[in-house]
Amino acid sequence: MDSASNPPGTPLPVDSKAASSKRVTVRPRPIPFVLFILGVIILTVSAFLVHAHPQPYPIDLQTTNAVQSMTLPPIVVSAIEFFSTVNDPTPSIIALGAWLVGLFIIGLIARLRGKSPVKWFESGVGIIATVGIASGINFLYNLLVARPRPGSFHEHIHIVLHRPENSFPSGHTEHDVAYYGFLLFLSFTPPVRTWKYRWLLIPFQIYCVLDILTIGYSRVLEGEHWLTDVLAGYLSGAIWLLMCIFIYRWVTEWIALKLEARQQ
Repeated sequence: MDSASNPPGTPLPVDSKAASSKRVTVRPRPIPFVLFILGVIILTVSAFLVHAHPQPYPIDLQTTNAVQSMTLPPIVVSAIEFFSTVNDPTPSIIALGAWLVGLFIIGLIARLRGKSPVKWFESGVGIIATVGIASGINFLYNLLVARPRPGSFHEHIHIVLHRPENSFPSGHTEHDVAYYGFLLFLSFTPPVRTWKYRWLLIPFQIYCVLDILTIGYSRVLEGEHWLTDVLAGYLSGAIWLLMCIFIYRWVTEWIALKLEARQQ
């Protein structure tokens, strides 16, 4: 009877329940997973050490003095200051809001053209979630370590702006790695990767890389953070970015499977 109901060469019917019960295939690869765990351990141990010794280490003072004694072209200094200012809390919040609204508008336009808006909506939520998670965890480390800002121990360095917040890890550095790192990740994923004019994004991608590379330097140059704060900020941003990318991929594939099962 089986052969009669399903003649040779005829595909078997798809069980929608079986399709909907497929497990998401995104799993942490061994190397990124090990790097993530190692990064969390290093960051946590560093936090304990700095909490026990909040004063600047010799390498902190030496690095700040060396950076601030360098003579740079005015245009370079202006660019570094721009990267620092544009990532202050208020401009950052405005930029995140603009990304969220912009991507949702693109999604609505795609829907009006008969295309799926899901990826655009996912991208907007992903940016907000990544920055929010990374900043929240970084804030907890910052609060628990409670390292005073440079100048609190009467160090002879130049300080552009005395801020009341704690110093470890560097919030600007962590934010830029998570924020611009996730934007770079999105620029290499569908639907952006398949966009006809994706080459227009090359200047934007270069800007993201330059911002990530220079933000740490600007923190030391302006006397806002010590070298150890900046290094911790880079590490913090990288490990939470790695975690958020994995979560994003897992959630988006789960949504894709659900939509695929619903259409069957």
